[in-house]
Amino acid sequence: MPNHAFTWLGVVLAIFFWASNFNAIQAISDVISPLMGATLRFSVAALLLLGLRAWRAEPESVLSLRDKGALFFISLVGVLIQNFAIFSAMQYTSPVNAAIVAANMPLAGILLSAILLHTRIYRFHILGALISFGGVLLVITQGQFTSLAFNPGDLLMLIALISGCLYTILAKRWVPHIPLSQQLRWMLSLGMLQMSVIVCLVDTPIRAFQALTTQDAALLIYMGLGGTLIAYYFWMKGARDLGPDRVTSLFNLMPVFTVLISMVNGGRIEWTQTAGIVLVGCGVITGNAYPVIKLKLKQKIAAIRLKHQPE
Repeated sequence: MPNHAFTWLGVVLAIFFWASNFNAIQAISDVISPLMGATLRFSVAALLLLGLRAWRAEPESVLSLRDKGALFFISLVGVLIQNFAIFSAMQYTSPVNAAIVAANMPLAGILLSAILLHTRIYRFHILGALISFGGVLLVITQGQFTSLAFNPGDLLMLIALISGCLYTILAKRWVPHIPLSQQLRWMLSLGMLQMSVIVCLVDTPIRAFQALTTQDAALLIYMGLGGTLIAYYFWMKGARDLGPDRVTSLFNLMPVFTVLISMVNGGRIEWTQTAGIVLVGCGVITGNAYPVIKLKLKQKIAAIRLKHQPE
């Protein structure tokens, strides 16, 4: 298989786990608050990583104060803010809606990469972004464009979308020199600590633990292992090895996975959601495919010119 085939496969698996998270979050009991659910989810992943670190006890890179500060900020954006927004959003919107909004990550990532990483942006990126935004607008207004009755859950997913893009880009820009396993453990652990402090201040953790059902525990363990530990590892590996602008191009698979999962669970898919998926997919293809096609055409033209050069 090609050198990066397994890396691409891992990114697809990460997107599948994140897509299934929307369904899992919605199935958790209402007594578990969004912040408490997010904290428990990341506690599973972080405690497992810390346990593995203590068991292996291998020497690691010494992190500077700047590295620790960068990891703290990245975890604040990509763990605390993003996941609190997602858990809160699922109180108001459907898994399919959430996945359609999240599928705009490719183009949001391209735009933010242009700003933060100074990558080149094409006019087709803008066109693709507008097409995808039309799909999102169709979904969050349920086709009622004149009323603009936005669902608060969909707006919260927009916050999660921006946070996820910043997480991927900042990790690539600030901490690419830190080994992946060490980077992942620090970010998940810092995110867990940040959420734990806030939970203790604004929530009732003891009451939440007492109300925790077997199904809730199983769902949180699933999200902690598959939708957090495994997904974040493969995503970070893909962003580091392939680049954030390339891996985010697969995010248009998220609504497809979520629709399939919802259909298996007996959920009903609205026409606005189907149309939104199509528009978002078209926007992602428009925004990502043109630069690649243009580059390949330039390479072919250059090869033809080289071939016909006089010896």
